[in-house]
Amino acid sequence: MRLPLSLRCATRRFVLAASIAAVQPAYTATFPDLYTVTVPPDRTAPDPRAAAEQAAMSRLLVRITGNRNAPLDPVFQPLVSKPRDYLSSYGLDRQSRAQVGFSRNQVERTLNGLGLPVWGPERPLTLLWVAVDDGTGGRALLGANVAAEPGVDVSPTLTALITAVRTEIELAADERGLPIAWPLLDLQDLSAVTFEDVWGRFDDRILAGSTRYRADAVLIGRVRPGTFGNEVEWLFVNGTERQGLPGAAVRDGLDAAADRYAAELSTVSGSSANAITVRNVSTSADYGRVMSYLEQQSVLQRVDVESFGDGTLSLRVAARGDARVLGRVLGLGGVLRPASSGVDGSLVFELVGNGPLQ
Repeated sequence: MRLPLSLRCATRRFVLAASIAAVQPAYTATFPDLYTVTVPPDRTAPDPRAAAEQAAMSRLLVRITGNRNAPLDPVFQPLVSKPRDYLSSYGLDRQSRAQVGFSRNQVERTLNGLGLPVWGPERPLTLLWVAVDDGTGGRALLGANVAAEPGVDVSPTLTALITAVRTEIELAADERGLPIAWPLLDLQDLSAVTFEDVWGRFDDRILAGSTRYRADAVLIGRVRPGTFGNEVEWLFVNGTERQGLPGAAVRDGLDAAADRYAAELSTVSGSSANAITVRNVSTSADYGRVMSYLEQQSVLQRVDVESFGDGTLSLRVAARGDARVLGRVLGLGGVLRPASSGVDGSLVFELVGNGPLQ
């Protein structure tokens, strides 16, 4: 996003601050390569490349509209039937899977012209705590590593279950464009959260042990073999909300979370003008951090600084979608914390310090 002259002039007075802010970690989650899709080859198709392009476009539409049924909806057929019109790259990876890249501008222009919603790249980061029980005494937590219960050997049965669960989760996250994080399961994690905590879904303990990851939401799951496949239960924790997610498959928790996010964060073509107030902006470094953060947000089309002083930064912005969506998008990632709305209906945020969110 190229900032307008008024903002660029204001920012020049804080070049040093912006340089300092640039080296600070950015916590907004974006799904990498949102418009590049990897699909397995269909060697039975008369034209494998054309089949791959169409399959990739179908998957892309699910990612960026949040609609699981988008490929089957006639309204999306202009894109599904002619994916090559939107192609930006095509290649094969080492597993002979097609890697298909699409032009974001062209795809969004068509969706906007059809009056269809678009879910942008700024997305909630979801932290996963998953406990698995293989039904034969093997129990473990899934994370960046696997933490088996003390004194329990990781049997081939447990290993197979862990592999299947992790594969299904990561495939669902890729298909839905959902940024996820796994706990490290290091000494700090395991001293704060146990297998019993996750299996029993004691979310207060789990949330206390999750603050280091600065996630926007936490998905707590437990999986065990049943008579007709795995028995799965999910608990979705987002702020003060606790919601059990229905589902019969491991991926259903990811799908339900993605459906919810897309409904809250998708925007339709057109723009709205909004006043934004950011508090706790006490130094030039704070100013640079806020401006650097806003410049990364694809939902913003224009940002103008109206005033800066006494710890308060006042802005006027043009954004895709309405104020409700804008407030939710800017509140992701732990840089700006939503506060009560201003008396004039403006959006009010507080700049969060560089430490973990409390």
